[in-house]
Amino acid sequence: MNAKQLRLVAILLGLAVLFYLPRLFRDDGSAGSIQVGDGFAFSLTEPPTRVDVVDLAAGDTLRLERAAAGWTVDGYRADSVKVTQLLDALPDLTSQALVARNPANHASMEVGSSSGRRIEVYTEAGGPVSFHLGARDLSQGGYHVRSPDEDAVYRLEGPIGGYLTRDRDAWRVRLIASVDTSMVRELVLRRDGVEAVVRRGDDAAWSIDGAPADTTAVVGILRMLPSLSASGFPTDEEAVGLDFAEPGASLDAFASDESDVTGRRLVLSLRLLADEDRGDWLARTADGAEIYRLASFNVDRLLPEALLP
Repeated sequence: MNAKQLRLVAILLGLAVLFYLPRLFRDDGSAGSIQVGDGFAFSLTEPPTRVDVVDLAAGDTLRLERAAAGWTVDGYRADSVKVTQLLDALPDLTSQALVARNPANHASMEVGSSSGRRIEVYTEAGGPVSFHLGARDLSQGGYHVRSPDEDAVYRLEGPIGGYLTRDRDAWRVRLIASVDTSMVRELVLRRDGVEAVVRRGDDAAWSIDGAPADTTAVVGILRMLPSLSASGFPTDEEAVGLDFAEPGASLDAFASDESDVTGRRLVLSLRLLADEDRGDWLARTADGAEIYRLASFNVDRLLPEALLP
């Protein structure tokens, strides 16, 4: 066989590889498909509104799950905005940026079966459809990704990598309460055995036992109530055994309500326990189950010394 014939054979083999290789790397399923022969592609046949569960497995599994009252993360309320960001970005993920073919690189890139994160998506049609999300590509940006049972590793760009590497607390709702302060007519503050009842009069002036209250201190409270947010969350171990039946401090806010015989309606009942070890406070609403952390300076604003002498 002469050189010309050898070149022709090489060309034909190359064309055959290019034509058939993509077909060798297809995996269709009832809920979606994974393709890597001509690049990485993660796709769902169901729209985001039909995604029911997203499991983020990195050692322990973090589960985002659709519930009747909205999305949850490991059973806690999840931030709907953050979940929407993920669902909008999830259906079609593609990359042509091949960074490795050798499975020996999987561990260092954190896309091995026991490293990084395995993303599993379940829709109403079934599942899971999954892929491995690895470490950040520090030289080029993005994250390393690999489809299951394939050796090729690609670089996935865009915000999706940041969404999928959030920990549980980053998915949780930090808003403790949102109170319409224009309707608030009474505040009951308790701390260290001292109680103060602050009332708003018909002239909009605030008073304690008929004497004018410190306006600056009252305004400080009212500015926090429309968006009272946590600084963080206790661990499950820290939350066990906490008793809010006899809190170290509390704040109750009442709005005017002519339909009630008392003429007022409770709009917020916040219970607080001091965490001496951490130097902050643990908080829970009287009608809620979730426990939050509040920074000490925020508790000082909610229960100011100027109103609790």
